[in-house]
Amino acid sequence: MVGIKDQIKALTEAIERESVLIHRDALIGAYRDLKKVAKFGLDKLIKKAAEYGGRKGAKTLKEKYAIYTDRLDEAMDVLSIIAESSRMIGYFDYDPKAMEIKIEGSILVEAIPKSDKPVCEPMAGFFKGFLSEFLEKDYEVKEVQCQAQGYEQCVFRIRQKGAKK
Repeated sequence: MVGIKDQIKALTEAIERESVLIHRDALIGAYRDLKKVAKFGLDKLIKKAAEYGGRKGAKTLKEKYAIYTDRLDEAMDVLSIIAESSRMIGYFDYDPKAMEIKIEGSILVEAIPKSDKPVCEPMAGFFKGFLSEFLEKDYEVKEVQCQAQGYEQCVFRIRQKGAKK
């Protein structure tokens, strides 16, 4: 059986090999521009693309780097490493009992610092895709609070499809 330290080492190698460097300011500017045309349904497409990215990332970790778990808390540990090393957020925490992910310093909030609605739904899509593929169960992830709305943290609620509330 492969130890967790070996899996974390494999995860670090995967991030280095599988990631692409894109300038942070370019991502912020692109998201700001895309949100301007979100009324045309582009926001749903962006979230779906992020979900695909999450699924693809989880599949790569399993198939190429033999990183597996069937436990939500361990999957969240892996997701935490990915999220923080991506530099898309500054802080990632999760509460498996409350079924919530909490983040701070989102690059998407940098792009849209004030909004009546949450602006980090693409991250919800990524989290959904990653967890669903990695754990081989269907999950829904929804942003329920956003720093762009004035909250201290962005909060994402996780729900396993078919599970009782």
